[in-house]
Amino acid sequence: MILPNFYTVMQFVEGDSEFMEYLFAQDYRHQLNDVERRFKTGMLKSWPEIKTYVNRLQGDTTWDHLALMTLVFYDHLQVDNRLSTVMAYIFKNLYLAQSIHCSVKNDEEGQEYNQDLQFAILIGDYTFGYIMQILLDNKAEQVLSSLASMICTISEGLVRKYHQTWNAIKEIDQIKAPLYATAFQTAAQLAGVGKESAYYHLGHDIGMAVELLHLGVNNQVDQYVHSSFEILSSLKNGQTYQGVMARVINELHDLACSQDQAAVI
Repeated sequence: MILPNFYTVMQFVEGDSEFMEYLFAQDYRHQLNDVERRFKTGMLKSWPEIKTYVNRLQGDTTWDHLALMTLVFYDHLQVDNRLSTVMAYIFKNLYLAQSIHCSVKNDEEGQEYNQDLQFAILIGDYTFGYIMQILLDNKAEQVLSSLASMICTISEGLVRKYHQTWNAIKEIDQIKAPLYATAFQTAAQLAGVGKESAYYHLGHDIGMAVELLHLGVNNQVDQYVHSSFEILSSLKNGQTYQGVMARVINELHDLACSQDQAAVI
């Protein structure tokens, strides 16, 4: 299938493969600053020991982009900025808790039973209770079941990863993409628009495209761009040429083409 010619031309800084600056991100700088302020006065202030784990996430694609994409998804469904910022903050904390949990090894891998292990266990319990309180304070507790389902999905993926031989793409699909998928699903829930399954799959495919692009697997990006376009088209009755999601699909495509020198999909 050939996508309609609605793509615009964007600048791409050659060699900037570690982190790419999206044009659409400029519209969310203020909200992203609010998310960061919340993080510094919330989790980071309550648990200064977290700083070590935050430092380990520097350059991590999901850490760099999940909050941004959550804001995009909520903006697409016209959820107000205050609640959008809260949910982006929640997903930032969930991913941090997940990364801390993943730092725990098993006995065969030489896990030491020390204060670091105790902290990794405690922070997970604290995070989920903390998030529950935030949801209640913002009258958003209806998304709790979706967040719980996401945590189970990721946990199952982590178990399978340990027992199976996975490549990086499989890991993204089972462990990283559910975060993006659930972000869009919760946006649909809070916006009251229905079609939560479709928005879940749209978030999944956008997340796959983002993660694969930054992983450098550009030849795989376009299949998720195609799929995202088709889902968006079905949700919007063909009116897909305007709005933030069209811009996101646009830029993901353009970045992949700029890196691969493949302008036709």
